[in-house]
Amino acid sequence: MSENVVLAPAGENWFSISRSFDAPRRLIYKCYTEPQHMAHFWGPRGSTLTECKVDLQVGGVWLMGWTFPDGRGWRYASVYLGIVPDSELHYRDAPDDWAFGLDGLPPVELDSSIALADQGRGTLVTVTVRCTSAEARDENVRRGFTGMVSTGNDRLAEYLTTIDLAKV
Repeated sequence: MSENVVLAPAGENWFSISRSFDAPRRLIYKCYTEPQHMAHFWGPRGSTLTECKVDLQVGGVWLMGWTFPDGRGWRYASVYLGIVPDSELHYRDAPDDWAFGLDGLPPVELDSSIALADQGRGTLVTVTVRCTSAEARDENVRRGFTGMVSTGNDRLAEYLTTIDLAKV
């Protein structure tokens, strides 16, 4: 599998995007958890990552912010619900001013995971997003969420070509 595969079964509240990368699982995990890597692929094309904070622990906040050439900006935050090093990141949406912890969060709108699995010499990445309902899922797909994740995957594949895998 060399490109993004999107699954959004009718009537379900989830969708997933999978893609294989020609890089070791440990490196892919670092790309999803270390700001110096995320700056190269996370976010929309044409934007600049201007803020990236990763507190890699359950209850820790993952905050991202971008700016666009016209001066517009966009931010979002997630809180980690579970972490299995080199294998899975489980997180949910949070207010972008959230400091830390799981207590007191507003009701979840998006519950997401990034699963990493060995695939030969490479890594299969599957991003799964669960919404509050099938209707909410359909709205997120309609607004381009799957395209945004697919673009991130494309940018990650491009970024990986700049890394000397022999030194990883």
